[in-house]
Amino acid sequence: MTVAVPAYRVPQYRRYVAGEAISVLGDQIWYVALSWAAVELASPGVAGVVLAVSAVPRLLLMVLGGPLADRFDALRLMVGSDALRAVIMLVAAGIALTATEIWLLVVIALIFGAVDAVFMPAAGSLRPRLLETEQLSDGAALRELGVRAAMMLGAPLGGALVTVGGLALACAANAVTFMVSLLALRKLRPRPVELAPEREPYWASLRAGLRYLLSHRLLRTLMLVALLFNIGFVGPMNIGLALLSEERGWGPPGIGFMLAGFGAGAAIGALVMLRVRVRRNIGIGIAVSALGEAVGIAGATLAPNLGLAVASTVLIGLLGGPLGIMCGSLSQANTDDAFRGRTSSVQALLTLGVTPLVMAAVGWLAGKFGTTPVMLASAGVEALAAVPCLLLPWLRRASTPEAARG
Repeated sequence: MTVAVPAYRVPQYRRYVAGEAISVLGDQIWYVALSWAAVELASPGVAGVVLAVSAVPRLLLMVLGGPLADRFDALRLMVGSDALRAVIMLVAAGIALTATEIWLLVVIALIFGAVDAVFMPAAGSLRPRLLETEQLSDGAALRELGVRAAMMLGAPLGGALVTVGGLALACAANAVTFMVSLLALRKLRPRPVELAPEREPYWASLRAGLRYLLSHRLLRTLMLVALLFNIGFVGPMNIGLALLSEERGWGPPGIGFMLAGFGAGAAIGALVMLRVRVRRNIGIGIAVSALGEAVGIAGATLAPNLGLAVASTVLIGLLGGPLGIMCGSLSQANTDDAFRGRTSSVQALLTLGVTPLVMAAVGWLAGKFGTTPVMLASAGVEALAAVPCLLLPWLRRASTPEAARG
């Protein structure tokens, strides 16, 4: 049997990862610039509202974008999204050079979020069509590295651009990132998808996608695991670490060290997964990673000093990367080509889409009950994600198709 080359040796997949990572970099620059401009024009409270409003179109349109990715050319949707976001950013840069008002920021944020929501399900639909099934695991690892690097670089780069040239420079630079992403993606040649003889009406297509997910026991269970994992993870990492650092007297450097520890751990975990392919009993691997992350969250919460807290966030990152890679590759390997866009859109909703809601809930609960109980409760939700992985045999013993053939 011929052994497929690793995904990182596939030129067009490397180009895809570069294009998606640069697009994510642009997203990060935009949200930093948006928050800075909102604080300058109004207040931190108003900035929070503006950021929450900007997330609403993504939340509402992620699922609605799924049928578009399955009905139309996913690559063209990604390229079109990049092109439109570049134009939006150039318009925003022009506005910032003349007069910036808070209502203009809100309008731009809403339009940007709507266009951005189309990119993610299209990307999820396209990715598996650039690889063979046995390349999906290390392909997911390479993408994890690229996206993680973009997220780590995007925020400080956005801050630097705003410091040097204000909102106008940040938006102009952001437009460049989307144009570079467009150029990287436009020459890809994904495996074609066999289309139905007659195209379903849009809403019928959406309903068919939801029925497909609900009837597929492995995919619907993975969706539940992803939701529990996300609920337990995003609150502690986005708000909890800042609250802990403030309460323990570690200050802003403490937040930076803990996030750096998480980033280093995630990078190491993704690098390991480039070489290690988990093909059998994947549910057990997911469960071990989720339990380990729960231990890391609890460890950071109860750590008596910053050094142990940083070590705990390294553990979170070290296991978080493989967890996402195993869930993603297992889902991709078991999704029919005709439903990839709709499956990807629901996955994005349950991970990225609910993030603002979880962050708001964790912040409110921490103010009412205290940071430590809420962080420990989040660790408990994270551990709960391991339960279906261990109890349900079709997930516990799940294998990739090439493992089953072997």
